[in-house]
Amino acid sequence: MNNQILIVFDSLRWDVFKSAHIPFLRSLGNWKKAYTQGTYTLPAHMSFFVGKLPQTLIEEDYYDAFAKRYDKKKKWAYRTTKQLWRLDNPEAARPAKYGLEGKNIIEGFSKKGYLTIGTGGVNWFNPELPAGRLLTEPFEKFRFFDSPDQPCTMSAESQIDWVLDSLQAETHPYFLFINFGETHHEFAYKNCEWYGEKDPYGNKKECLRRQRRCLEYLDKQVEKLLAQLTDYDVVLCSDHGEVLGENGLWGHGFYHKKVMEIPFLIKLQDITPA
Repeated sequence: MNNQILIVFDSLRWDVFKSAHIPFLRSLGNWKKAYTQGTYTLPAHMSFFVGKLPQTLIEEDYYDAFAKRYDKKKKWAYRTTKQLWRLDNPEAARPAKYGLEGKNIIEGFSKKGYLTIGTGGVNWFNPELPAGRLLTEPFEKFRFFDSPDQPCTMSAESQIDWVLDSLQAETHPYFLFINFGETHHEFAYKNCEWYGEKDPYGNKKECLRRQRRCLEYLDKQVEKLLAQLTDYDVVLCSDHGEVLGENGLWGHGFYHKKVMEIPFLIKLQDITPA
C-alpha cells in the first residue's frame, strides 16, 4: 500500500505560486490552477478531509471528479473521471483510487491499517481550542507547535523534524497531513529579515513579496521532507488564496476570485506527471 501525503500551503495565491522561484516543487509535476472548496481554513480542510479536493474543471482523473456535464443528446451524465480519496458514504457511487469508510478519510485510512499523523501551522489546528479539535481529533498522532519564540505560523522546520522523527521506525503505511502556516498573513518564516516589522496589510507589493519568499523557503523544507520518505502518493495545494487590495478588500473568508484560485498538484507513484 502506498503511503498517502497531503501538504497544504495556507492562504497561498495562485499568482504568487506562479511567480515564485521554487525549483523542487516545480520538479514534482505539472501544477494546475484549481478552485478551493472553502474560503478559509476550516471549511476547506473539512472538505479535503472527506475527499473533496480542489477542483480544476479540466476533465482529468483526480482533478475533476465532481462536475457533471450535459452530453450531446442533452441528457445529464456523470463523468467517468476518478476521485482520488473517496468516502463510500453518503454520496452516490463514483470511481476512485481509494475507497474509504468512516466519517472522514483520516478514519478511513486508519480502518485500512494506516497510521494517521498530522501537524498544522495555524490556530485552526490548535487541539486545545474547541474548533481546533474538529480538524485534529481524527488523527492518531497530531502535533501543534506554538510558543513565544516560535509562532505557530512559523513552525515548518519543527513540524518536519517531528514528522520525520515520528515516522523513522514506522512499519505501517501512513496517511500524513501537513498544513504550513508561513504563507498565511502576516507572511513570515523562521529568521526572515522582516519578522517583527509592521503588518504588511495595506501594501500589496510587500504582501506579495513576503508570501512569495515564504513559499520559496517552504520549497526547501518540502524537499527535505520528501527526500527522506518513500513509497508515497502526494497531494499538494493551498486551502484558499488571499485578497490583497483587489476591490479594496484584504484577507480571506469571503468569496473573491483571488480567494478561490489556488495551486494544486497530485503526484502518484504509478502515474507519470503530464
